[in-house]
Order: sequence, then C-alpha cells, then structure tokens
Amino acid sequence: MNILYLCDEYPPGPHGGIGTYVRLIARQMAKLRHKVIVAGLYSRGYGGPDEFEDEGVKVFRYRWGIDGKWFENQQSLSVRVLNKVLLDAGITQWDIKKSLATYQKKLEHIISDEQIDIIEMPDYNDYTRFCRSYVPFPELPVPVIVKMNGSITYFNSEAGKPVASHVLKMEQDILNRAAAVSSASAYTAGKSAGYLSYSKPIKVLYNGIDTDIAVRGSSVPGTKQVVFTGSLVQKKGIFQLAKAWNIVIKQVPDARLLVLGKGPVNKVTAFLQEYAKSSVTFKGHVGKDELYACLANSAAAVFPSYAEAFALAPLEAMGCGTAVINSNRTSGPELVDDGINGILIDPDNVAQLASAIITLLNEPEKRLKLALAGNEKVKQYFDIDIIARQTLQFYEQVLAVRIG
Repeated sequence: MNILYLCDEYPPGPHGGIGTYVRLIARQMAKLRHKVIVAGLYSRGYGGPDEFEDEGVKVFRYRWGIDGKWFENQQSLSVRVLNKVLLDAGITQWDIKKSLATYQKKLEHIISDEQIDIIEMPDYNDYTRFCRSYVPFPELPVPVIVKMNGSITYFNSEAGKPVASHVLKMEQDILNRAAAVSSASAYTAGKSAGYLSYSKPIKVLYNGIDTDIAVRGSSVPGTKQVVFTGSLVQKKGIFQLAKAWNIVIKQVPDARLLVLGKGPVNKVTAFLQEYAKSSVTFKGHVGKDELYACLANSAAAVFPSYAEAFALAPLEAMGCGTAVINSNRTSGPELVDDGINGILIDPDNVAQLASAIITLLNEPEKRLKLALAGNEKVKQYFDIDIIARQTLQFYEQVLAVRIG
C-alpha cells in the first residue's frame, strides 16, 4: 500500500503528540514494506531540511510563503512583534490561503507521482490557530482518513473555553469530507463527535510506542525519585503536582522530583513551598535515551493531566518498567486499570495525588507489581507493530468500501 501522512510537526523539530505518533506509525509502516510519504505545511520558523528520509519514510516539509531563517527564534521579542503585526494586518491569513493553494498542488503531484492509495491526516492543523476567518483545508483526489488526536474544538471545549465559529466550521468540514474517521481513544471519539456534530462511526485506534526499550528499571529498589514528563502547562497538571509535592516532601524528606519538559519553570516553583524547592530538579526537554534512562531509574512517573487524546508519555513510562500514576480524566482509564497496572488519581484532588506518590515511594513491593503489570499491558496492547497492523486493516476496509 502507498500511504501519505499529512503532518506539520514531524521530528526533528518542535512537535507534540501528533508529530511523535506520525513518526512512529510511518516508520512502522515502512518496516512492514509499505511505501510511506509524510508531507506537511509548516508555519514560520520551524527550520530543518525541506526533504529527508527517515528510516524508509520520505519526508517533505513545505513552508508558508513568508518564512525564512530570521523567523527561527520564535521566542525573541523582535520575531514575536513581527508575527503580531503580520497577524493583525491580515497578512498572515493571506499568506496561509496562498500557501495552502500551493500546498494542494504539491500534494496532488505526490499523490500522482507516488501512486498514493490513501491519506491520513490529524483533526488538528497548525495553520488553523492563526486564521481570523474561515480557510478550508484543500480537497484531495484520494480517500482521506482523519485521525482524532485532539482538535482545537476538542481541547477548548474540554477546558470550558470558547471556540471561534470559523475554527469550528473548519474542523467540522475536515471530518465531514473524510472517507473515514479514527480516534486515538474512545473518550476523544465520543467527545469530539459531540463537539463537532459528527454522527458517522469512528474507529478507535490507540496510539502506540516501540516497546522494545533497551532500558528497563522495573522501579529500581530503594530509589526515591519521582519523574514528570510533559509541557509545564496547567493542562498537564504540573501545578497540581507541585502542590502535592509539598505534602510528599514532608512525609518522605529524601524524595526527589525530576521534571522533564519545556515551559515557564517560575510558574511551577510558585506553587512549591520554600522547604520543597531544593528537592525538585528541572531539566527541560531531553532526548529519548536520557528520557528512558530517567524513567527507568525512577520509583514512579506521574501524569496528573486534565485533557489528553491518548497520551504517549504514560505509555513510555510503562514501557520502561516504571510504576505510573495517571489521571482519571479523559482517556486515562483506557490505558491504566486502577490498582492493577498503575494508579488513577483525580488531578483536582491534591491530597489523593500526594498519597499515591507516598504509597509508591514507601511500598517497593506494590510499586514493582504495578510496574511489571503496566509493562506487560503496554507490550500486549500498545506496541506500535500491533497498532500499525490494526491501522492497515482499517485502511483496507476503507478502500474496499470505496472500490465496492
């Protein structure tokens, strides 16, 4: 099968869960001897090569018309000011429309030249957040599957935030034009269908990871290290974890919290009492090897998130043989069976979160039991090879219906 994935955050470079998922699934499809192309329309300043090959996957990065090396430092004051001027003047929206038209032609060439059978794209497209009015995604000449990994409508609605009418229509149209729709979790499928008024069937295809992780700690005996991985934003529950840590450190004075992820550290430390601050280390974003080593050498990995589609971070922790404390919100219970292969907590219940951490620090036998069970569940259900084969079967069903 010849498969085209659309992705505007394919690593290396700034990316979230969608970029990680697309790279994993694309590489695995290539291993299964399918032709795999990834193409995306990248917003200003992304950088990196325009074309490259990644473990058998051919990757194309197309750019907005107004772009260049000068935009690569998106956090600098001068670039932020320029971006705001372009946005407020309507130039950014004009650029997006023009760039999408060019992008459509390039995709049509790929579809023709590579004899693409099927396309998968996410329900979230980065350009959408820069639009001030309706700008539709291009229609393409082969079946397009949309995978729900968390649209703007989904995350805003989950957080109780308003959704601009043009954004809602853009995201609705992507679903309504799709040949079929899949979702990273049952929760996301149900909620997104409601928010976006989508009434057709949605196939649940969980995100997966490569479970052949070299470093496995099975929750190293004696360690008092706890790790959090993710962006330092409210949605990920890091502020709730900081509040809980004040309780943990009083009862387990030699405990240590390792925070891996980008974001404003000062906003997190503002929730820490003075006596707790020295026990917390912020390392920012780290590479995959260091991430896995940190996970494998920790007593527990904590993910008190408020909203996810289907998070990869807890999967990675379980794959490393680390006991996991996961949120009971959104798709959390679809991964963790409470008390069997991890612990589920309510991120709003700081005392419950602290108690779960203290339990895993003080009870190594329970910690080991949960870690081993979690590792086994991930290998049995969420290995990327299993997910890729399920996805291929879904593609074949979609194509069979279209041909029939």
